[in-house]
Amino acid sequence: MGILNNIIVFASTAFAAGIWQAEQYNWHIPTLIILAATLGAIALWRIRNNFQYSFWPIVGLFFIVGMIYFSQDSIIQPDDISNFVGKTVKIEGIVDAVPEIMESDGENKRVRYVIRVEKVKQERTKEFIKSSGRLRLSIQYKSDNCKVASYGDNLVVHGKVLELHGYNNPGQIDMTTSLRREKITARMAVQEQDSTVIGLLKGVSWQETLASWREGIIKAFQRVMPLNDAGIITALLFGGYQNINKSVVNDFAATGLIHILSVSGAHIALVAGLIRWICGRLRLSSLVTASLAALLITLYAVMSGLTPPVIRSAIMGLISLLAVVFERESYAPTALSITALGMLIYQPLLLFDISFQLSFGATAGLVFLYRPTVEYLSRLPDWLAGPLAVTLSAQIGVIPLIAWYFNNFSLISFAANILVLPIVELVILLGLAGVIIYMAIPVAGNIIFVVSSLLIGCIIMFTRFLAEVPYSSIYIPTMGLGASIVFYLLVAWVYGWRPFAVPGPKQLYVQWPKNCILIVVILTGMFVFYGGYPQPLTVHFIDVGQGDASLIITPHGRAVLIDTGGSFSGSNFDIGERVVVPYIKHYGVTTIDYLILTHGHQDHAGGAAGVASKVNVKHLMLPQEQYTPAVQALIRARSDMVIIPTSTGQTFELDGAVVYIEQAIATIEKDQAASSNEVSNVIRVTYGQHSFLITGDLEEKGEKLLLDNDVKPCTVLKVGHHGSKTSTTAPFLQAVSPHFAVISVGYANRFGHPHPETLKRLEAGKTTIYRTDMHGAVIFKSNGKKLDVDTYIK
Repeated sequence: MGILNNIIVFASTAFAAGIWQAEQYNWHIPTLIILAATLGAIALWRIRNNFQYSFWPIVGLFFIVGMIYFSQDSIIQPDDISNFVGKTVKIEGIVDAVPEIMESDGENKRVRYVIRVEKVKQERTKEFIKSSGRLRLSIQYKSDNCKVASYGDNLVVHGKVLELHGYNNPGQIDMTTSLRREKITARMAVQEQDSTVIGLLKGVSWQETLASWREGIIKAFQRVMPLNDAGIITALLFGGYQNINKSVVNDFAATGLIHILSVSGAHIALVAGLIRWICGRLRLSSLVTASLAALLITLYAVMSGLTPPVIRSAIMGLISLLAVVFERESYAPTALSITALGMLIYQPLLLFDISFQLSFGATAGLVFLYRPTVEYLSRLPDWLAGPLAVTLSAQIGVIPLIAWYFNNFSLISFAANILVLPIVELVILLGLAGVIIYMAIPVAGNIIFVVSSLLIGCIIMFTRFLAEVPYSSIYIPTMGLGASIVFYLLVAWVYGWRPFAVPGPKQLYVQWPKNCILIVVILTGMFVFYGGYPQPLTVHFIDVGQGDASLIITPHGRAVLIDTGGSFSGSNFDIGERVVVPYIKHYGVTTIDYLILTHGHQDHAGGAAGVASKVNVKHLMLPQEQYTPAVQALIRARSDMVIIPTSTGQTFELDGAVVYIEQAIATIEKDQAASSNEVSNVIRVTYGQHSFLITGDLEEKGEKLLLDNDVKPCTVLKVGHHGSKTSTTAPFLQAVSPHFAVISVGYANRFGHPHPETLKRLEAGKTTIYRTDMHGAVIFKSNGKKLDVDTYIK
């Protein structure tokens, strides 16, 4: 039976690896089918003759099948709505999910729908044609008595179909893939007058009923406890961060407890554990216990909305119950592998979902590492060794993922899991009990909610205290695929999974102590030497949508950030915190030596406060203009920065890279605009034979001033004002004669940037053009002589 378990574990892993490989490269499907048939025949022949020799053919077969399966699953149907991207059409479809109210200010609100498309009609055609696929639709409602569509309603909308598009940067959570996983292939944003509900839902859907029930429970929370506490208990029971103070979310993240705010395996385990304890007291049989637990797990999963993470956790919980009933707890690795395989067969794109990765990584850590870790910690008291082993095992399982997505490891999480997690678990159990009791006896339920609120106050106090402990979290560098494989191989070696009788660390040290010490010293020296060895200068143009953000990293890792992007239309999405900070940490930047703002407009400075709140900023260079709200927020976010007003001719050098303020115009008079494009700071970065000219939102008037001062040529031009018609004039281009031009611009932006005439002027000068909306992040590397360019989207 051990061989079969190994085959299942390795075959599931191979299937996942095949999906990953197919996502990276396009493969010739007929060739893959021939390979699969060959491996299948070999596997069957070996199973018939000697089952033990069928291991590698079966594993290879699952790898090839994973590639084929993903390739076929990702094929877009000919009538899919995504085939109309870029066209203005009229769509008729069914609201296929409970609508989300994203923003509301009383009268105006933005509602997000998922539409199952049925028909589509282009502008110049008279009749609808059949279509398919799911569309993500955003409607802006402005009237007081607006009618929001419900789940199942028939909706007609008129607008331009847009492709799915996120922020295309390394280390960024891929939201586009998340939408594709839900079979959403396109998006559209319209105003209220462009939509019509033509057929109301007949009857009541269970999704709407469930959503209404949850909304009623949430309102019950809010009636008896503060809004922040209600938000926390809502997150603990149903998931989501709505109405939770940002500082509280940050404290949960800093203490390693952020996962508890989403319904996960921990919640399912709590429910199952409580049922097992109660049934144990009542001396009920294992079958009865498992049946009751399975019923409650299923009900809880439905109550939480049956989202993919909830479904995954529920499946794992049910499989664990079956293992208990049939006394097969030792088959946990097999159960985990079967669950992963089943979910990837259902939806291959789950492999690229951060929640899926973290969940299975942590569970795998518990399955494979928990018992050995308990043995390693055997000298500690049992009450401490158990919880510590759980936390350590789960954390080891996901370290490469944490390094890739967050670059931050919480050292205080061990203390948080011992001190805070038991209170959190009590709140979850009380909250679930309160919800059940509230439906029968509202007064009794409200009393339980009040007690839960008091406990939540304790949780907030403890997490804030732990989050403020010095060095409670540390930066960990990004680990790519190769480094992650080496890490897991080292973990396997340390924990005793060693093929071919490879000696373990203890055995090596006992037999060859001096050699081991020498190897450790040599490896440490190599790491130190590599860390101090000069690297090429890198200049990054980050994809921040309709905005600007440029990062310069010097040969010894010092950093200059020029502009930070920013959101429009009052959105709560913080570009600085959610896009720029993850990007710069991905590249090892933990301190910004100089933050330079070309000017104070929202699309250049709106993310600055978010950056400064997460990353140490030493010097801030500001244009001499009236402070915009974005700049005021930045100064409030960090008071220890040295603020330097910019002026023409300022220069500083970092590791041989010279940063020069080519032009800075003061506009501090009261009768002038608070911030205008014409006075954007112009920054030149020179390293060896190459220079980068960054012009902010400079327009024709500012370019003439540069021409009057004999502006010098540059190698790379960051095109002014996102490629607008009024920037990048022909005389200016002739003077700077760039080899490369980078346009930082948002996909399908409402301003029409970049303008066709600007593109023609650049092409006429034989300048190679890169655009963040098409290429994602654009990165230049130079040793002073050679210049290489790389883009996130190839």
